[in-house]
This record gives sequence, C-alpha cells and structure tokens, in this order.
Amino acid sequence: MSDDYTSVAEDAVELRERRGGGAGSRDISGALGTTEMAIRVWRFGPGNAMAYHRHRNQEEVYHLTSGGPQTVQIGSEEITVNDGDWVRVPKDTARRIVNSTDRDAVWLTIGAPFGEGIMDGIRLDPETGEEIPRA
Repeated sequence: MSDDYTSVAEDAVELRERRGGGAGSRDISGALGTTEMAIRVWRFGPGNAMAYHRHRNQEEVYHLTSGGPQTVQIGSEEITVNDGDWVRVPKDTARRIVNSTDRDAVWLTIGAPFGEGIMDGIRLDPETGEEIPRA
C-alpha cells in the first residue's frame, strides 16, 4: 500500500451474506478505506431481493455487471436493467434490486456522500411505502 492510493483484489474482500440469508456483498469501500463514498459488489442469487429502501443523504449508482436482464424497483415503477447498464437513484427515492431470474446477478453499487453508514438507509414497506422502524 501507498500513502497515495489503496488497491485490493475483489476476491480478497469477504463476501458477507445479509442477516437472515439472501444477497451477499463485498464491502469494497471498507477494504479501500474510502471516506467520501460507499462501494459494494453485490451477488444476488435467484429469488434474492434488496430491502425496499431510500436514503437520508446518499445518492446511489447501480451497475449490473452480469446476470441480466434484472429488475430494479424505483418508486412504483419496475425497470429492466441489462448487463453493462447504469442506474442513478436520488437519496429520497425508494428503490430495490429484485432477482426474479434463475441465475446469479452481480451488481456494483456506489453511494455518495458516505452518509451515516448503515443508518443512512431507511427501510420501507413495499406495499405502503411507510417507514419500517429499526428493531
């Protein structure tokens, strides 16, 4: 490592499954030590879905690297995303990735500003859009 940059191989970063199972992710920003943006590589197996959520401070960009086409729910709209496509979602807009296919999907997500870490995300009920309090 240098004082001028950090470098990490993706497979050197632990793949962590979400509590209760489902999609797993690699915390690339943690491995690199970023302070201004959050970077994760997500692996969604068939039937996996991200929690329906919005952010207090963080704008996010999603990039589907493989497994497409896939679906992203943005507000009440579902959009189809193909391999290589990019999607930007403003901080207050509800969103979630849904893998309704029979194949794995790999997504790169970048969020900025870094926000309040995990507390920056606000889970929402997908049916009503109401905030789900943290337990």
